[in-house]
Amino acid sequence: MGVDTSPFSPPKTQIPSNVTRIVRALNHRDERGITQIAFYQRGVGTDNFEDKIVGGLTGNDIAEHIREAYAFLANNFNPETQKDLDDETKPRDEIVCLGFSRGAYTARAIASLISDVGLLTKMGMENFWAIFGDWMKQDVEGEQSKWFLATYPEVAKKFQAANGKKIAFTDKEYRDTLINAGLTRWGMPVRAVGVWDTVGALGIPLPWNSKNVKPFSFVNTKVARAVQHAFHALAIDEHRNLFTPTLWEQPNEGSAQKVNLKVLKQCWFPGPHSNVGGSYPDAGVSNITLAWMISQLEDTDGGILSFNPAYLDYIQDLNNKFYATEKEPIRPWGFGKLYDSSMVTDPITFAQAIKPITRTPGRYHRISTEDGKQTNVPLKGTGECIHRCVRVRIDGGGKGPEENVDDTVLEKAFTLVKKAAGFHPDNTEEGKFYNSPALKNFTLVEPPAVKTAKDPAGSVVGVYWKGKDGLGDLPEDGLGKTEVRLLKRSVGVK
Repeated sequence: MGVDTSPFSPPKTQIPSNVTRIVRALNHRDERGITQIAFYQRGVGTDNFEDKIVGGLTGNDIAEHIREAYAFLANNFNPETQKDLDDETKPRDEIVCLGFSRGAYTARAIASLISDVGLLTKMGMENFWAIFGDWMKQDVEGEQSKWFLATYPEVAKKFQAANGKKIAFTDKEYRDTLINAGLTRWGMPVRAVGVWDTVGALGIPLPWNSKNVKPFSFVNTKVARAVQHAFHALAIDEHRNLFTPTLWEQPNEGSAQKVNLKVLKQCWFPGPHSNVGGSYPDAGVSNITLAWMISQLEDTDGGILSFNPAYLDYIQDLNNKFYATEKEPIRPWGFGKLYDSSMVTDPITFAQAIKPITRTPGRYHRISTEDGKQTNVPLKGTGECIHRCVRVRIDGGGKGPEENVDDTVLEKAFTLVKKAAGFHPDNTEEGKFYNSPALKNFTLVEPPAVKTAKDPAGSVVGVYWKGKDGLGDLPEDGLGKTEVRLLKRSVGVK
């Protein structure tokens, strides 16, 4: 096989993430004949080395990514006016936001922005950065918009006289003024937000959290009020301490703004960050998380999106070809390779990432917007569950995380340093059976009928993970239609 190394050769192929693949799987039209339009955006920190270090780690590009995606929605959303939006007889576009890692943060941020200020009109987009800046600073006490004060001085003065304080972005009068001026439309729901492994303080894996968290704290860890369905695939075996997961919790009731949430589901899968979100060579696990997300979007609330099953079959077959290329047997459903993600080679993240952490399903707390650290207030109504493939991997004696055979010399040396320092995860040794440290405080409860079942794709009742600390149990999630179909189709399952 020849490799083109000329100046005109294509860039090194990047293995697709699940966001790329779910966009490719999307049908042009759903079963009702309604067009499904996708706007795809490359993630922060994916362009070059400098971008990975500066943009990827400090979040400098995140505001621009939010603006680009939000602008697409604002410019294309129908209806265009508040009057037509309030008319329930008029057709209305539906919004779905999807993302992985920093893209998950972007998706959640856009949903929050829509909840708070709606979708700006084309006139409103001329003032985007001023309004967006006010939104970013909404947690800063006493902050007032210079733009709003200069543009609507009479409204600002009247508000201060009536309320004894300066008008802020979070005040209803701020939004109502934009609506009356024809600068925004507000009140549209976000049909769904689906994300893979939102990580880091408040959703971004930033180093030196205490200095960098505040500028990005405008995205609440509660599900945004406009969101109707929230789905989150989580990595149970991610050990990097910059990559702590940012879970959702139920929004508060009793506010003047309506809570639209119908479903919140956050499901834990085996493997680290990119095993769950995609982009590793062996897509055995990420194909399962992709099928899970698609099942949520197909099976919930009469169907949110429509997907092409032929494409999903193709990428399943593509992964089987990968095993053939690697000259190893095809791994059955749930037994795809788990990678050791704790390999970090740049100096910025070395000190932060050398000592791994263990994730704690069902035991996370609210995060402080001041320093990005967990408080002592537990999250409420997180809708967490464990995916069936975790149990299948444990019961079947599947392997734990494996070292990467194509590591560089530096990466291999770093692994030796971790081992010598005692920082290497217990179950990362080659050949060890899978036994996730994250589940050490849980006991798997399986009815006898489940243990003896011959059909791994059949319905399962009564399986759950019992918490040893008495702080709550986690159910095993049931399989959706697409998950069952692909499981039955996979090699190794009859």
